[in-house]
Amino acid sequence: MMFNWFFAENISEVGISWLDFYSFGHICFGIGAFTILSLFYTIPKKKGKTPLLSLLGVFFISFLLFIGWELLENILFIQIGWKFEGRIDSWPNIITDILMGIVGALGSWGFCHLLFDKNSFWAYYLFGICGFGLWLGVFMIMRALY
Repeated sequence: MMFNWFFAENISEVGISWLDFYSFGHICFGIGAFTILSLFYTIPKKKGKTPLLSLLGVFFISFLLFIGWELLENILFIQIGWKFEGRIDSWPNIITDILMGIVGALGSWGFCHLLFDKNSFWAYYLFGICGFGLWLGVFMIMRALY
């Protein structure tokens, strides 16, 4: 069988190819991270106070969180034996995982804060929770296929 460098087609290619089933979980992580971190934007605003963070600040912290996750996954998880297949991810896979997290965060930001009325506090978080759950389901299905 030939190695597929773009999308992992079998377990031995996970973490080496650009995309694997874990990459889709990073979209879920991006949606969840941005939604949770945006509490620092919406809750103080709801009480009539100035937000602690701008949405750009929330996005930047989410981005740092994605980088931190990749460091944690490829350093600490390797050392304690929790890493899938016990090997460090390739640079293309790390970059793609971070980009997938960004896609999730941008999706959460775009669909929720731009489409919903600023006073739709509960609609935003309901949408974020549903989006997180949907992508979590997609991730679980992709994982089950392997």
